[in-house]
Amino acid sequence: MKPLTSIEPWESVSKRAYWDRDVPLDKWQSMVSAGHRSYLPGAVDVMDVSEFVHFYGKQKFTADWPRLRAQLPDNIARKAYVYDIVWSQLAGGGWNLRPFSDFADMPERRRQLLVAVAHTPGRSIYQVAKSLNMQYRRAHDHAVHLMQVGKIRGKQTVTAGRRMTKLYPGYEGGSKAE
Repeated sequence: MKPLTSIEPWESVSKRAYWDRDVPLDKWQSMVSAGHRSYLPGAVDVMDVSEFVHFYGKQKFTADWPRLRAQLPDNIARKAYVYDIVWSQLAGGGWNLRPFSDFADMPERRRQLLVAVAHTPGRSIYQVAKSLNMQYRRAHDHAVHLMQVGKIRGKQTVTAGRRMTKLYPGYEGGSKAE
């Protein structure tokens, strides 16, 4: 990732990404936002993530990346892991948050629980609920749903004679619970 001070002007970056075409920044932003089949993959393939975030906008990138990532062709999606890491850092303050395509569509409190689990894995449902000032029952319901769809995984443990479920980040389609 390039430091912001070393980001080239848009005219240079766009020519590198789209050959010698003159692509106005506002047109690029709208075409990428729409997931255009050449603008989006071309940008992810050629641009440094810091350039992409700088020109697309940090807030817009944070809001849109999960949806955009889902639209990438497989050969480009394999290169997007650096974008995923930067998005995780911006959206959740850590490295473990996955850009699930429905991230923006989740109920806010469920999304907060997912972010909290990704930020500090290995905490119990009770600990996560307490950190979010959420009722345990509501946190449990959100955790169960997220485990069922594979976004987090739970591991049953016994600590000081108490049974608890510790929560960890997961992958869609992966192990749902241990």
